[in-house]
Amino acid sequence: MGFSGKVVFTSGRSTDLDIWLLDISSGRLTQLTHGQYLNDHAKWSPDGKQVAFVSTREDSIPSLWIMDGDGGNQRQLTSGVYCQQPTWSPDGERIYFAGNGVIQLDMAICSYSMKTGEVALVCDYPGIESAPSCSPDGETLVFATTSKHLDVYRPVGATDIVEYNLKARHFKTLCEHPAQDNDPVYCPDGTRLAYTSQRNDSTKEEFQAAFNEYRDIVMNGSNAEARAAMDKMKSFQGDSDIYLVGSDGGGHVALTHDKRADRGICWSPCGNYIMYTSHRMGEAGTDRLRVVNSHTGEKVPFEYDRGPLEAEIDGSSAMNRSWLQKLTPDRIEKMFIDATNLGAERNPDWTK
Repeated sequence: MGFSGKVVFTSGRSTDLDIWLLDISSGRLTQLTHGQYLNDHAKWSPDGKQVAFVSTREDSIPSLWIMDGDGGNQRQLTSGVYCQQPTWSPDGERIYFAGNGVIQLDMAICSYSMKTGEVALVCDYPGIESAPSCSPDGETLVFATTSKHLDVYRPVGATDIVEYNLKARHFKTLCEHPAQDNDPVYCPDGTRLAYTSQRNDSTKEEFQAAFNEYRDIVMNGSNAEARAAMDKMKSFQGDSDIYLVGSDGGGHVALTHDKRADRGICWSPCGNYIMYTSHRMGEAGTDRLRVVNSHTGEKVPFEYDRGPLEAEIDGSSAMNRSWLQKLTPDRIEKMFIDATNLGAERNPDWTK
């Protein structure tokens, strides 16, 4: 297989989501959080001893939490602050996140100090920020952002990737495309970024032309033509791939090319692999963990025992309801059950 380490990721059903620990070498899964809450966006600390995550267990507001790497010593860090997608500073002294910690009606990049417990505004770019990632040297942050201003000439939800220099306090756009570019993550040596995009290998001009044609049909075509155009655009935007770009914003290269929704990316500690979750077109909610070689784009198969995960979310509740189901072996019946009943996987993070 060529790689090892530990991965935390989220899985569950509906709003009952939990964080799981996967030991890659043994394929063993361990449940780290429990209860009828949303627990998500787990991130390893730089030393691999703690995990930051988001949970709604106290007041239904996604708050910042932390726990030991084995799930012990879980404690809440923020209260009354809407938090999403935490990421650590390289020295472990701060946790950056997207939230309304300072500006109540806006999602901006904020930080939590592990020393003082202070929540502070890091930067407020004109838009709605998400998915921050800190560079290995701690000097810059990258994040995805969407404009606050309605622009009929850009697709709804179009997002760009922006870099923020923490010392110089200036912004630099790394990915500007009429498609959605999301989830930027620095590689371990800081020379490259991985991100997901719905651009489908099209240039800005090609994508914009396709969107203009779609917009004209929806606005001026018949009802049947508009429905067909919307179905085509929905299918097009449902296909997201992993891209690589240099830390200077140059050399965008697609790493995956299949007709799937690839998302939730993270790098292996050595930088040679990227883990992500993916589902086939038209099969939303069936995401599984996957690995790709970050240099060649070659898919790398690996196996793990999903038994504990399926048992926790009670996948058997969809089985053995009728007399025919009771006569059918569970292993056969599972082949015909909607995979969403067995838990989609998302937002992995990898450490040694």
